[in-house]
Amino acid sequence: MISYILYLIVIFLILIFIAFVTIYLIGLIYSSFKGSPYVPTKRKVLRNILKQAGLKKGQTFIDIGCGDGRIVEEAVSTFGAIGTGIDINPLLIWRARFRALLRPQSNLVGYFVANILDYDFTGFDLIYVFLMPELIDKISGKLEQAVLNKATVISHGFKVNQLEKYLKETIPSKTFPTYIYNNNSKVIT
Repeated sequence: MISYILYLIVIFLILIFIAFVTIYLIGLIYSSFKGSPYVPTKRKVLRNILKQAGLKKGQTFIDIGCGDGRIVEEAVSTFGAIGTGIDINPLLIWRARFRALLRPQSNLVGYFVANILDYDFTGFDLIYVFLMPELIDKISGKLEQAVLNKATVISHGFKVNQLEKYLKETIPSKTFPTYIYNNNSKVIT
């Protein structure tokens, strides 16, 4: 009888696991259909990108299409920024919020389910995007307005064609290059 109960418990736990994995995969597929598949970036790469972009303590940082929030986490925990992450996928936002609760700087982080086409990027010092080119093109006007308002835009993976005249640095990489744009007269070093 005890083995039968244990068997049922194991089957129940397996079904719960399968349900969570299925929901998670559906969320990833949903993100892909919306134009922004979830592709995590390694922490070492992130740290280098944020350092090259000149992120400083107290600056406001937004990750557009933040996924699980690891870039916002890095900006807040390593550089002391005030971080915001937006993504269309509510499952990834819930995951990011949960991860933020486990961090001591959780009061410096906010994650929101939002459509980036409708989101206002003004007021941020640094804007990070790792999106497909078609989606970058759709928000490039907003990104240019942010650059004109003294923000730095970091595009990991793909160039922002409309910001070509503001390109300050290209960080080469084996996987994806990173492009840093701003309207400052000096080149970032």
